[in-house]
Amino acid sequence: MKIGIVGTGGVGGLLGALLARRGSEVALLARGEHGRAIRERGLHFAGTLGEFTVTNVACAERGADIGPCDVVFVAVKTWQLDGVLPEVRAMVREDTVVVPLQNGITAWARIADAIGARFVVGGIIFVNSWVDAPGVIRQLGTLARVVLGERAGGSSARLAAIRDLLAAAGVAAELADDVVRTNWEKFLGFEPMAVVGALSRSSIGTFRAAPAARRVLVALMEEVAAIGRANGVALPGEAIERRLAIIDGLAVDATISMQRDIMAGRPSEFVEQSLGLLELARSLGIATPVHDICVPLLELQETAARKRGS
Repeated sequence: MKIGIVGTGGVGGLLGALLARRGSEVALLARGEHGRAIRERGLHFAGTLGEFTVTNVACAERGADIGPCDVVFVAVKTWQLDGVLPEVRAMVREDTVVVPLQNGITAWARIADAIGARFVVGGIIFVNSWVDAPGVIRQLGTLARVVLGERAGGSSARLAAIRDLLAAAGVAAELADDVVRTNWEKFLGFEPMAVVGALSRSSIGTFRAAPAARRVLVALMEEVAAIGRANGVALPGEAIERRLAIIDGLAVDATISMQRDIMAGRPSEFVEQSLGLLELARSLGIATPVHDICVPLLELQETAARKRGS
């Protein structure tokens, strides 16, 4: 099975390294200094899942140079999607499965619209990893889990094959009957954590232990849950409590990718995550008083970062 990975950052780099260590045929789409380092020295991984370097990976800057794949994991951030969709198209043939791994609630539909709905499944990843240096992926904590499901509901033989491939590489992988709900359950924690972390400029362990910050976190989560339910997502009544239990189990010094980008002054997923969420809330008539206070403050930082990056 030939595996293409579009975006070799924390998520794509982790999957590429673990799959290549297992002996899978892996082709990475990586550009700039990071891509050059991988081509010259291989991809180095360091984390709780091991420390090693893989050199048995192809690495290219264009999808056409990789060619058709059996599976394509799309692991760029949401704001980078438009720039890589032509590369993804070049890696797709009639039986290719495209697995988006973006945070949030919009990426699957965007990729399906561009590539074709029949190719695109639902994919969710739970991991804390990042590019530590060119050619180097760093992972924190013990969580490395992928959930897969058909977007219309249920699982399939094609997803079972991908699950088994990931599991053999050391990634906890499972199939979900309602992957849309599972994605919203992740978003229920991800977006509020990113907002509180970016505003407080503190780690998850710090803000979850501060009573006032925790109240803000929970209030943001309640708003996300209300929006999801109004949008037809069958979130269980205890969804917030379950997600808080997961948050309380994360590494003390862990941070959220959107938060890290905002704090570093880089373009982030804020527009696609928080602003996109508020746009959906307005369309559904859902009030978001806490987001309405927090989001404009982060928007100032995001606007400045995108101006610098343009």
